[in-house]
Amino acid sequence: MASGAWWPHSRNLSEELGGLFALWPSSSGRIARVLYSPPDWDDRPRSVAVPGRRVKTGSFPRDDTRQLVLTMLDGRRLAIDVIAPETPADEAAALLLDAGGRRSPAVPVRATTDACETNEARSAWDDDGGHP
Repeated sequence: MASGAWWPHSRNLSEELGGLFALWPSSSGRIARVLYSPPDWDDRPRSVAVPGRRVKTGSFPRDDTRQLVLTMLDGRRLAIDVIAPETPADEAAALLLDAGGRRSPAVPVRATTDACETNEARSAWDDDGGHP
């Protein structure tokens, strides 16, 4: 079962992970490595620059789980569902709310604002169940 959900702005993992890391709550631990599902992304990086460092990334060739598996520095693994960037805002909001209902420790959220319509939505975190 996933620990949360993430609605990235694009299918470019190299660009998107920086935003995810920048907003990751320190109370959830430090991310040491990221495994990704290849169908979700246009690029296949071996490592990605994130704020202050580089993080190794990898994938399994036939993985189509639509998730990121985050390996934390303490060895824990968190699975995060990836919501496709082209998902309509109302559908993505429902998926984010569903992920928030799982009461995960941290749920990545792309905030829904009027700017969503113009693809200028910004990322935000909410530790109270993933509500934007």
